[in-house]
Amino acid sequence: MTSTRETPETAPDGSVPAIEDNGLPDPERWEQVATREARPDDRPLLLVHGNCQAESLRVLCQGALGDQVRSVRVPPVFELTAEQVDTFHALVARTSFLVTQPIVDDYRDLPLGTAQIEALLPGSAHVARVPVLRWSALMPTHAIVRAAGVGDPPGVPYHDLRVLAAAARGEREADLSEPSRSAVREVHRITREQLAVRQEHHGTVDALPLFEDAQGEGAWTINHPGNPVLIGVARLALERLGVPAAVTDPGRVLLATTTAPLAASTLDALDYAGTPREDWTHEGRTHSAAEIAATQLAWYGEHPQVVEAGLRRHRDTLDVLGLAV
Repeated sequence: MTSTRETPETAPDGSVPAIEDNGLPDPERWEQVATREARPDDRPLLLVHGNCQAESLRVLCQGALGDQVRSVRVPPVFELTAEQVDTFHALVARTSFLVTQPIVDDYRDLPLGTAQIEALLPGSAHVARVPVLRWSALMPTHAIVRAAGVGDPPGVPYHDLRVLAAAARGEREADLSEPSRSAVREVHRITREQLAVRQEHHGTVDALPLFEDAQGEGAWTINHPGNPVLIGVARLALERLGVPAAVTDPGRVLLATTTAPLAASTLDALDYAGTPREDWTHEGRTHSAAEIAATQLAWYGEHPQVVEAGLRRHRDTLDVLGLAV
């Protein structure tokens, strides 16, 4: 994951029900729940284990089930530390309902993989696997790039392949022209196919129709889905857990700390309804696409290993977009 780590907070108007254990991740609080040292509470325990999308799904599931369950807010998997693993495992051992995204065994050298966590559950526990929600259709030039020893780029924690290609060619300015209609449609086809393959491989619920139904509201960034998708995934997860319930909109946007530009030409190419966005927003600040491009182009000059990693990882998409170097 990128460092776009969303942790939703309760709306000022109280539109999200107050949830016990909904404070900041607190290992001492986990220990109380795991060892039953907190005040007696025999409600089934619900955990959601995954990336930056997991907490939003927990809020939605808890809101739908209300007093039928209790849930504990835990950090996304990429923030869990070795010191927290034993307490987290103790929570899992008490869990009745687990919602989990596919995570490889020994993730970051810690026993936090999906199969490893599921093996710790009580025999009566119910599990719902949900996919990692990544959708490039609305932002066909955007990407996530990882290079050893280098963090996120400046400005926003996402890369634009148009800028990365300009850096690879040694250009002083990036051409931010929107991709062709055919290229947008091909990226859409690719992202659909990738999601379908991930879902089938990991046996998750099917989020693909949710993205299509949401159209221009499907995602704020390539890995931050919009409320309609999150609500739909939470509903499907509860159905798979055997506790179907109506999942309602919480009255606030769950994963919009960062929002990416959304081109009118992209919506038109996909025949999607939606509102175009010209600028980036990140942590309360607005940045023009040109500003972010210039900042990141200069940064690539100082980090050529990121450019190399991006060219390797996204070669096929670069070809589709006509940006091959």
